[in-house]
Amino acid sequence: MNLYIDVGNTHTVFGVKLDGNFRKWRLSTGRYETEDEFFSHLKTLLESNGIDYKSIDSVVISSVVPSLDYVLRRLSEKFFRVEPLFVMADEKCGVSWPVQNPRAIGADRVANVIGAVHEYSRDSLVLDFGTAITIDVVKDGKFLGGTISPGIMTMLYSLFKNAAKLPLIDLSRIPESSIGNSTEDNIRIGILKLVAYGLNHIIEDIKFEVGREMMVIVTGGQAKMVLGILSHDVYDPDITLKGMEWYKKLHVV
Repeated sequence: MNLYIDVGNTHTVFGVKLDGNFRKWRLSTGRYETEDEFFSHLKTLLESNGIDYKSIDSVVISSVVPSLDYVLRRLSEKFFRVEPLFVMADEKCGVSWPVQNPRAIGADRVANVIGAVHEYSRDSLVLDFGTAITIDVVKDGKFLGGTISPGIMTMLYSLFKNAAKLPLIDLSRIPESSIGNSTEDNIRIGILKLVAYGLNHIIEDIKFEVGREMMVIVTGGQAKMVLGILSHDVYDPDITLKGMEWYKKLHVV
């Protein structure tokens, strides 16, 4: 059984595939510093879902936190007795990377692009809502680049931290009006609508520059906050893990 580890700046997602579907668990990235800490929680999560950790025979890692790479390598070697496979941009992925420095592309973005190309379309935009919001542009199976902007919760926390009188609120709903009649709705409008409408405009700009229609795929833990007003074709919360699965298939001789 494959174990997929997607390390983000805020959360680390562990996933396995059972009966054709991904089973995922999310842990705080900054909370764990050793392979033993990771394993103690992961073992419990696996076993609570009827999975014997000894059935794991391969580990695929997508990491944007270099300081944890060694820890996760040790986790793989010590407890699963395997050499982990780290996702990175290369020509075996079925995608070409004609950008300035392919090695600098975040592993999560690499996985998203691979998943988009092999699961959906060689002409794709992938929007990933995490600590940052990224857009990845793929045309004819070539990664052209994209954008990076602050994530929804990153914006909220920054506003709360730097504005003494503004509260930390929930963003569970989008006000219908764009004129808020409370401080809370002012913030919801200013973050959620600004993000979604700004992205909608960028999506149209990208399609115009590329010169064709593109499939718009949305993923990420915070995407649901704006799905109702965001232009998209597919919401796929597993696109990163699907890309990691394809990466493993394409790199096994």
